[in-house]
Amino acid sequence: MIQKNEKFILIVNGNPNKAELFAELFLSEDYVIDIANTGDECLSILKTMPPDVILLDIELPDIDGWELIEKIKEANLDIPVIVLLSTPPAADILSNNSIVSEYLMKPVTIDGILMAVKDAVEIPNIFDESIELVKNTGDKNNIINLLEDKYFKLLKQNIYDKKLFFLLKQLYPDEEININFSTKSLLDELKNKISATHSEIDVFKNGYDMKIIEES
Repeated sequence: MIQKNEKFILIVNGNPNKAELFAELFLSEDYVIDIANTGDECLSILKTMPPDVILLDIELPDIDGWELIEKIKEANLDIPVIVLLSTPPAADILSNNSIVSEYLMKPVTIDGILMAVKDAVEIPNIFDESIELVKNTGDKNNIINLLEDKYFKLLKQNIYDKKLFFLLKQLYPDEEININFSTKSLLDELKNKISATHSEIDVFKNGYDMKIIEES
C-alpha cells in the first residue's frame, strides 16, 4: 500500500536490465516503483494503481510507444509521462502529446532523469498546496495573485532553465564544452541563474509562510 506522501513511478521499458537500473536509482531516492516491460503490462498496471509519473522508453516489444501514449490519453488519465528516445520527435508528435512532461534523449544522464521526475512530481503538488491555501485563507484573491505573479513565474522559468541546461549537457560532451567557449559560457550562465532562482523561490516561500502565520 502506497502511503499518502509517497510518490509512485511506473517504469515502462522493454529492456528488463535497464528497467532494473532505473528502479535502483529511484529506490535510492525513496520513490515507490513498479516495472512494465511491455505496453500491455503498462496498461494493466494503470487500471489497478495509476502512478504519479510514467517513465517510458519509446521502444517497446509489443506496441509503438507513441501509440501507448495515445491509449493513456484516451483513458483520461492525467499522468505526466517522461519519454526516453533515441531520435528527436517530429513536430506533430510534440504538438499532440500534452501529457508528455519531458523528452529525454538517450543516453540519459542521472541528473537529467532525476530532475525530470522531480519536476513532474512537484508541479502538481504546488498546485494542490496552493488550492489548500486558498481554501483556508480569507484573502483569496490576494493569494492567487501572489502565486501567479511571483511563485509560478519563478518556478516555470527555473524549470525551463534546468531543462535547457541538461539538454545542452546531453548534446555536448564535456570535452566539446571545454573547447567551445560560447557553449561553456551559456552553461555557466544557466547554472548561476538556476542557483539564484532557487534562492529567490526559497525566500518567497519562507516570507509567504510567515505572512500566513502572522495573519492567522
